[in-house]
Amino acid sequence: MRLRPNMTLNPSVAGRCAIKPRSAGQLYVEHIHLLLPPKVQLYWAYLEELAMLYLSATRTIAAAILAASLGSAYAETVNTVNDLPNNKRTVSYMYARTMQEWLYRLGVEQDKKFAIQQECKTQYRVEPYSVSILQPIDFPDDKQHPVKGVWNFRYQLQRCGESKFYNAIFIASSNGDAPPTPRAYYPGATNAGPVLVKDAMLGAVNSALVKADLKDCKDIDVFDMRVTEPPHNVVDGDKTLKGVWNEAWTFRLCGQMVDVGVSFIPHANDGGTQYVIAPVKPGEGAKKQ
Repeated sequence: MRLRPNMTLNPSVAGRCAIKPRSAGQLYVEHIHLLLPPKVQLYWAYLEELAMLYLSATRTIAAAILAASLGSAYAETVNTVNDLPNNKRTVSYMYARTMQEWLYRLGVEQDKKFAIQQECKTQYRVEPYSVSILQPIDFPDDKQHPVKGVWNFRYQLQRCGESKFYNAIFIASSNGDAPPTPRAYYPGATNAGPVLVKDAMLGAVNSALVKADLKDCKDIDVFDMRVTEPPHNVVDGDKTLKGVWNEAWTFRLCGQMVDVGVSFIPHANDGGTQYVIAPVKPGEGAKKQ
């Protein structure tokens, strides 16, 4: 439930890159032209769009605070999740029955897409898990819906004794008279923000295709993203890497499930984060503290 600093992609060697912060107001998205299946290209376009929304949050926070101080009408402004306890109307809106119904619909659609529990006859239950603010939320008192903001709602869909993590992105309408637009995001419980996910996705997809020997597969879906090791310190030679965490991303490639390991290594000096497609393994050139 944390925002990451304004970041941009600085490619280095294959399989890894360094993410370095840029000043507020700057936006840089690297366009990589590869011969990829149309479905992967669609994923990239969607991630790029979400990343641009995410990166614009830093430069809009100051504007939101200024507008709130000058405006005569009261409004709730939520810049980060830390603001939620003091903005009860926004919290009530996020957890309202209407929003929960959207989570249910998106979750059922995802279940159908992955052919999960299609014979289940018991009642489905939406269990809220966390909220991430991707772009500051502006919710005037005289509007029925927020007029600005993008947020991710992570939840578990429980049915027939099983549950699965899903994510839904909500994008506020500009006039506040219409409800936000909901979109299904990648399933799972990654610790990485949308920018970091976008940066690592193409490498992870290519690694999965090679691992499964399915280079010509065009039916590609992200099935799950999960943390396998929470943040910890790793000793690599004479250096100690702090806050490293490992994840496993599961892809469905032409009906075959393939896991790819991804390590995330925060930079101590510049606030950025590096990713590596393959976990840092204790005992193999690195030792976990």
